[in-house]
Amino acid sequence: MNKGSVLLFVMLLLASTQADLATANKNQKFNSTSGCGCHGGAGGVNAVLNGLPSTYTPGGTYSLSVSMSGSPLSGGFNLGVNKGVLSNPSSAAKVASNGLQATHNTWTSTSWTVDWTAPASGAGTAQFNLAVLHGNNGQNTGGDLYGTLSTSVNEAVSTNNPPVANGLTLSPEQPTTTDDLQASYTFVDADDDTESGTVFAWHLNGVEQPAHTSIVLPASATTRGQNWYVVVTPSDGIDAGAPVTSSTVTVLNSAPVVVSIGVSSETPDTSEDVTLQYTSDDADGDPLTTEIRWRLEGGVVETLDGATTLPSVATRPGDVWDAQVRVSDGTTSAAWVTSPVILVGSSNQPPTVSDFSLEPSAPTSSDDLHVTWSSSDPDDDAIVSTELVWLNNGVEVESMNGQTTLPATATTKGEVWSVGVRASDGVAWSAWSNISNVLIGNSAPTVEQCTLISSSFTANEDLVAEIVASDADGDDVSVVNVAWYQNGIHQAEAGTLPTLNTSWLAKGDVWQAVVVVSDGEGTTQATSTSATVQNAAPDITILWDENSTSLLALAPTVSVVDIDGDVPVSTLTWYKNGFRDASLTNATSVPAQKLAPGQAWTLEVVSSDGENSSGIVQRTFTIPNLAPQARIDLVSSNVWFNEATVLSGSSSTDLDGEIVAYRWTMNEHVALGPQATFLLETDQTVTLTVTDNNGAQHSVELALEVGIGPSVQNMELFYDGEQEVKLMWTWNGPQTSFNILRNDVLIGTTNETTFLDLPPLSGENAYTVQPEDGERVFINGAKTQSIEAAVGDVEVPQPSEISGYVLGGLLLLGTALLQWRLFRGGGRV
Repeated sequence: MNKGSVLLFVMLLLASTQADLATANKNQKFNSTSGCGCHGGAGGVNAVLNGLPSTYTPGGTYSLSVSMSGSPLSGGFNLGVNKGVLSNPSSAAKVASNGLQATHNTWTSTSWTVDWTAPASGAGTAQFNLAVLHGNNGQNTGGDLYGTLSTSVNEAVSTNNPPVANGLTLSPEQPTTTDDLQASYTFVDADDDTESGTVFAWHLNGVEQPAHTSIVLPASATTRGQNWYVVVTPSDGIDAGAPVTSSTVTVLNSAPVVVSIGVSSETPDTSEDVTLQYTSDDADGDPLTTEIRWRLEGGVVETLDGATTLPSVATRPGDVWDAQVRVSDGTTSAAWVTSPVILVGSSNQPPTVSDFSLEPSAPTSSDDLHVTWSSSDPDDDAIVSTELVWLNNGVEVESMNGQTTLPATATTKGEVWSVGVRASDGVAWSAWSNISNVLIGNSAPTVEQCTLISSSFTANEDLVAEIVASDADGDDVSVVNVAWYQNGIHQAEAGTLPTLNTSWLAKGDVWQAVVVVSDGEGTTQATSTSATVQNAAPDITILWDENSTSLLALAPTVSVVDIDGDVPVSTLTWYKNGFRDASLTNATSVPAQKLAPGQAWTLEVVSSDGENSSGIVQRTFTIPNLAPQARIDLVSSNVWFNEATVLSGSSSTDLDGEIVAYRWTMNEHVALGPQATFLLETDQTVTLTVTDNNGAQHSVELALEVGIGPSVQNMELFYDGEQEVKLMWTWNGPQTSFNILRNDVLIGTTNETTFLDLPPLSGENAYTVQPEDGERVFINGAKTQSIEAAVGDVEVPQPSEISGYVLGGLLLLGTALLQWRLFRGGGRV
């Protein structure tokens, strides 16, 4: 279709569609973000909107592009947004005047671009609605399609913490019109962001001054009497913090100043007037008043106050004048400003200084410096005054001026001193006479004390040269050499150290040391006091044999040495447990028969060489107790299962005492005494611990392997039906005897393997055959069986009453003794 037909068709179509669709136009279409019903139906094409962020930054600008799916030949679009501003459309697009819509301005394009600037912070979610038209290049509307898109973008939520400005102050606190005002504060940011974009708003008398936005307010902006404060809004480049207001300062008056001062002549003679020349200024432009005064030799001459001229009639040859000026603006007076010195000349000839000298010429820090000179006057005027100035490294030392002697206490190594002298005849001064620089050299160290010391001054002790030295320069002092002299003769082999070894000392020799000390630059030599080697007392050493016991004589090694070669005489005294044993006087040992464990023996030795005694030397030795030696002997010939096993510790020994206790242990079983009996069912280890009369102990173990012993076997009981019970059995052990027990009562003993019994009562009778070989009564080897017997009228012999009691008692006693032998010293294991 042609363009005219399209336009007519669209207009007719829109007239019949919904009321909210605007009039169709190939150049623009606003208010149609929901689609255009006049161009075919919805769907079949997708609207595409690119460039939107996931979240927008307030105030940020984003470039958006609009297009559609498929391959349209022509088309249009309508983009609407409820917040922010659309701008900068591409050539085929147009933006509405309110900035909230964009559309096409020609129907020949199928893609468009436009910028969107996000709203300010706090605007919330922005809604975008887009409709696109997929045209068929004007052929007919039937082939046109439209599609819509609706999307939203949330405002980006900042997690940034705004900064804080702490401690805001203005300096100076009392500014004048010549002072810049400086804002000072501490920038604090919880996120450690750097400061960026902080705003400074300066206020004059409460009114903000937009021209001044920096941290410094220049002095040129202030006038006396103004009130200023600053408001600081800190920023980290992301967020601004809370504004902070400084205190208010008032601009004060600036004191006036004397800008320059001079005189018409600094060396006039007595015929010249001297004119004062000066300029002054006031930063506030205040009118100034001026004060002038003249000084002679530092004293004010009041008759000349206010005068700008020093008249010649007031001067004399040699006078030293100056002028002072100060100005005031009516509020503040400036300080006095002094002119150059004015020296009044004359025809008088000044004195001269000659023969100037300083001694010594090469001083050290220990030397006083002495200056001498001669002075004369060409006019034969009297010398009425002299000035002497000392300089240290070119700087005047006022405290030393006037002194002809500079004490060593005032100088330090490395300093350079000079001195100058001038003389006056009352009118004029001579020229300065200066001594060239003198370098203060190093002072050698001083030996304050050099003494030979020893605790005894004998050949037993090293001889030491004790040196006390100091250095005037504060340098470290060290001993660099010591020469030792024996009886006045140098002993080179004695070494160069401050200590002389005892090997060089002999009684009667006289020694001296010549010591050299150094501070690293200079050295000093000093001779020590002399020392005579004295007689040395004998030296006693007592050594005990730590393995000594009471079994052998106690014989310590006593060594008496006299380093001087004298023959010493010694006395030996013995003490047992603190009490002297007179029988051992001068004995070198104690016999074994006197010794016992636990005794403390002390040997006291005194020795003399005829001149000196060694003094008492004591050494004590305590006799050790020898531990006993435990031994276990197996008394039983065999270790049989559940049979009595007898062990003996009687062969245990104690060499220096006696055994007073025997303790047997096997598992949880304990027995006491030199012999123990145990019943064993399994292999066991038994331990014997013996204790001697001094408490020492020793233990030994014995492993016991249990075997199966002999036993009664094939035991049978026969009852004849009337009275007699016959016992028969076999025995698999060596020859032994058998105890026969009826109902646990011994009724007989036999060496045979048969036994006949006439039970006295009817009923069940239990018979036990119990072997006994003289070493043990068999327990496990015994055998018990029972049989019923009905006893008839056969008269059984009855024992007498007395014999019955005796027999019963013997049986009970035998049973008790048997049980005691079986179980003493231990129970069944």
